[in-house]
Amino acid sequence: MELEFFSHSEILAPFFFLIGLQLRNEISHLKEIFLPTFAALGGMLFPALIFIALNSDPAISAGWPLVMPTDIALVILVVLALGKRASASLKPFLLALAVADDLLSIIVLGVKYTGALKPTEVLASIGAVALGALVGRVPLEKLFTKIVNFAVLPLYVFANIYPTLTAELQLQSQLGNSIIFARVAGKIIGITLFALIAVKVFRSELKISKFELVGGSALAGMGLAVSIMIANLSYTSEVLLNQAKVGLLWAALISAILGSLILIAGSRKVKE
Repeated sequence: MELEFFSHSEILAPFFFLIGLQLRNEISHLKEIFLPTFAALGGMLFPALIFIALNSDPAISAGWPLVMPTDIALVILVVLALGKRASASLKPFLLALAVADDLLSIIVLGVKYTGALKPTEVLASIGAVALGALVGRVPLEKLFTKIVNFAVLPLYVFANIYPTLTAELQLQSQLGNSIIFARVAGKIIGITLFALIAVKVFRSELKISKFELVGGSALAGMGLAVSIMIANLSYTSEVLLNQAKVGLLWAALISAILGSLILIAGSRKVKE
């Protein structure tokens, strides 16, 4: 089987189905998910506004939705790697944040790219989310989740990134640089600000420390799978598409390092 087979967005159908399942589960805890959902809204709004502000060329700014999604698999991997440096409350917060983030991104995807999506892509994305929300639960759900997060998503990302890896991975493009800044800075500002607004205005309870809020917000800058799908829909130019993928790759790497350093610093401060 050729690698190109895994580069098609239809391969993400199990992932979108999983989002639907998680959505059904999250709805049963509306009070608990309000804060991360509201924070996710800020984590989408600020990166998009920053990206648009940095790109006056309509051909480039048209891809603004690609700076919004978060890859929960990447975020959870980093949190697990940090071990005891991350509190037990951080993982569920980030999970709820990423589910809301991806769901809102899918809504944007359906609205903005309706004409560009093929019928099979509509079924594999919006249709799969709807089906997952209707089903609610599936047998061996934990195993299914692991297969999606650690097999389906990595294969899709690798199949799309690999051709770009043969090019120069240098930060030489306006598009790539704006993606990095929008994702890294925008996620931190947007998620942190909206979470604090939820606490002050809506009296929501923040169950993680301020350090974990900022560190988790930085980790949310890691977004590849859904962002690559959006990039493929946004840019017909191979040059722009490759620049976007390079930008997403560097943004994920920088976000992982920055988020980890903030969380480690926060854990040391707590011990002191």
